[in-house]
Amino acid sequence: MKRRNLLLAGLLLPLLGDAVAQEKPEIAIDPNPLDNELEKHPRCVICNMDRRKFHYARHLLHYGDGYAQGTCSVHCVAECMLRERRRGFRAIYAPDYESTAEPKALFEAASATYLIGSDLRGVMTPVSKVAFANRQAALQAKLVYGGEIGSFATAITLSMEETANSLIRRYDTDLERLRRKKNGMPG
Repeated sequence: MKRRNLLLAGLLLPLLGDAVAQEKPEIAIDPNPLDNELEKHPRCVICNMDRRKFHYARHLLHYGDGYAQGTCSVHCVAECMLRERRRGFRAIYAPDYESTAEPKALFEAASATYLIGSDLRGVMTPVSKVAFANRQAALQAKLVYGGEIGSFATAITLSMEETANSLIRRYDTDLERLRRKKNGMPG
């Protein structure tokens, strides 16, 4: 009896493995990530915010394997870049804040001029980072809203620094909470 069950299990196991393998979702390669990008990526992959609502700050990452992901802000792009760094990047797209269209048109972030720390509203950050396709438009906005001019690299660096500072604050808070708990003090 046991030998028969063992033989039957040996025959069924490869079939079960094939069925499980077929259920794994394939990576959706997107050769045209900019086509209908808000319909394909309506929510931020990091924080789940509505990318349509924050179309003026959204970004789109196109990875080396052809996969694309949408984020609500450059801050979430920094986290995606860190998480997915092994995939490589074909392009990262940013919205042109100067554009009057809704949603704002996307262009390659590598060529963007960012207005950083201005009075313009930031998304997922207290320090705004707004992309402009035209450097002169960014300089004009700086005259009106203040801030500093920077590159995509500067915006990513500042976003990572903000994340690092937030993590350190969280760690310090957790340590303080544990110290209070250990000493019998209220949390």
